[in-house]
Amino acid sequence: MVKIKTMKNKHALLIAIGAILSATTFAQDKLTIKPELKHVTVFTSNAELLHETSVNLPQGSSEITFTHVASKIDENTIQIGSTPSVTILSVRAAKDPTTEEIKSPEYLEYEAAFKNEQNKLTELENEKQTEESILKLLESNQKITSDNSGTTVSELIKMTEYYKPKYLAVKNNISTITEKIELQAPLVKLAKARLDELKGQTSAASGQLIVQVMNSSAGIKPFKMTYLALGAGWKAAYDVRAENLKQPLNIVYKANVFQNTGVDWTNVQLQLSTGSPTQGGMLPVLQPWRLYFNKPFARTAVGRAPQLLNEIAVTTTKRNLAKLEMAAPSVVQTENQMYTTFDIEVPYTIISNNKTHAVNLREYETPVTFKYVSAPGIDPGVYLSAELTNYEKLNLIPGEANIFVENMIVGKTRLDPATTADTLLLSMGRDRLIQVKRELVEDLSQVKTFGNNKTQLFTYEISLKNNKKTAVSVELNDQYPLSTDKAMDIELRDKDGASVDAETGILRWNVKMAPGETKNIKFSYSIKYPKDESITL
Repeated sequence: MVKIKTMKNKHALLIAIGAILSATTFAQDKLTIKPELKHVTVFTSNAELLHETSVNLPQGSSEITFTHVASKIDENTIQIGSTPSVTILSVRAAKDPTTEEIKSPEYLEYEAAFKNEQNKLTELENEKQTEESILKLLESNQKITSDNSGTTVSELIKMTEYYKPKYLAVKNNISTITEKIELQAPLVKLAKARLDELKGQTSAASGQLIVQVMNSSAGIKPFKMTYLALGAGWKAAYDVRAENLKQPLNIVYKANVFQNTGVDWTNVQLQLSTGSPTQGGMLPVLQPWRLYFNKPFARTAVGRAPQLLNEIAVTTTKRNLAKLEMAAPSVVQTENQMYTTFDIEVPYTIISNNKTHAVNLREYETPVTFKYVSAPGIDPGVYLSAELTNYEKLNLIPGEANIFVENMIVGKTRLDPATTADTLLLSMGRDRLIQVKRELVEDLSQVKTFGNNKTQLFTYEISLKNNKKTAVSVELNDQYPLSTDKAMDIELRDKDGASVDAETGILRWNVKMAPGETKNIKFSYSIKYPKDESITL
């Protein structure tokens, strides 16, 4: 019996030792690592971040908390890799409880300035209220003393001599403080406006990636992780420059990059992409493609002239493709079938404060055809336009453009090259050295009634004057109305050499003028209709 009991004790001891060893072997180590941000690909509405690090991993199961990652992560896009000996068991994103929203140094500076100015104003207002309380106290004491019937004349004189300087000093103090408040209030308002401009430029709290791993061999293991972060993006912007009408057009292609991901991008390799990420998305499934006839629409070319000149428009004129010259800044451009990427060769630092950072992508010099355009019937101005061919080689995307002519900014426009036509028409702004005037010639315009019909004759004169020191050619556009009823007969009487589009009623002249020259153009049309009807022009 003794022998059996001893064997049982040994067996229990072995089980206990095995349990301890097993618990030791499979106990989970918890590690906290700050990975280094190496590369960022910025899309138009989010960004892909790549971190790298090395971890001294023990054998067995471990939980690694990677800190200083983005605060808003699309968990479907997280990818983490290491050596074959490391198996990733699970990954989840979380907010870092040890970090808080961080204000940028610029924000802190403006916030302190606002508080300082606000405190000065508060002190002045308190001083004024104190002086006003003293004034009320003096007035109350005077009233009480004067109501006392037993007061003698000499006592009243002494009382007046006592209160007068005090009363006057308090009133003067109130006036002085009021003037200071009037000067301080605008300073507070200005400091508040500056601070409001920086709102949204505070850094979001960073996030964490909590990763469960199983490691078959202890040692230092490399880790790479990528994910899609929200709160970042870029927008295209352009500077369009015309030094003169004989030089190629210069286009500076820029990107306004912003990010508030919760992690600063410090000396990272930056890549910008015009595409959209598809990682973790659903498989694309084609749907039936049904084709319909276009519905008829009104063609009003001249009526759209201001839009053509203030925005980007496209003509369908076929032209030979011109040779394109490109400058070579430190950006590598890669074209794919669906999108274009720009690899910035110089490392960039972009703080997580939602503030826009301008990044120059490319600079182009492209041949261009300049011409002046005017439609005085709807806009009394002459505009310089630029026609670009072969523009699809520039890989432009929609964005705002600053227009410069002869080193002067003349306005802004919206560049939208999403078209299949061969010619892109840019408005380069109004040229005030070329004047245009359109007037109805009263002597040559009349109304006649014959039988049941009425005929109105309209004659217009357009005057163009070139105040420039160089010769110019102006494309002049006007129009006459089109009939919408069989009872209405409209006839173009005089076109003065214009080319006519009978379908749209557009008249077009190419007017060449020497320096200082003035040219006049007349055109007329008549409208015949029943005298009982009325028309509105």
